[in-house]
Amino acid sequence: MPRKTAVTTLPGNGFPGKKREVGVAYLLWLACLFGVSGLHRFYVGRWKTGVLWLVTWGLFGVGNLIDLFRIPEHVRVFNLQVPSSEPPGSTMKQSLKDVSIGGAISPEQRILALARHRGARGFTMNDALVELQLPSNVIRKELENLMELDCIQVTNDLEGRIIYREP
Repeated sequence: MPRKTAVTTLPGNGFPGKKREVGVAYLLWLACLFGVSGLHRFYVGRWKTGVLWLVTWGLFGVGNLIDLFRIPEHVRVFNLQVPSSEPPGSTMKQSLKDVSIGGAISPEQRILALARHRGARGFTMNDALVELQLPSNVIRKELENLMELDCIQVTNDLEGRIIYREP
């Protein structure tokens, strides 16, 4: 049975899976100056605190003031959750061509190209296995080496998965 691909929504926020912009979030934040707080929080999928900000005027203004500095981080976290609209490996081949030296591409270069291609959202071990088509022990060894050299950071996404990305 084919999957429907109409509109992707992120879990728990009800918004279509489209990236958010910091400028729009700041414009929505400005509504707090006119007595309507929390719109920027709804925009980045923070519904519960959005309602709290709405009924308490942004925690009596303190929360609004703090959010003035935290909006870029809220937008970044939201955008990390947005699934990519491009098929896996679509421009990865071009990234690999860019790092090719003399026709030979080392596993290390392939991992770094994957990290650069994925950007802030990073990649999982499964992503590396599928896109790089290397044995897991090779990928794991190279990831450890790259982490020691501070070429790759390891973190967790909001669902707890281990994510690798460029620093």
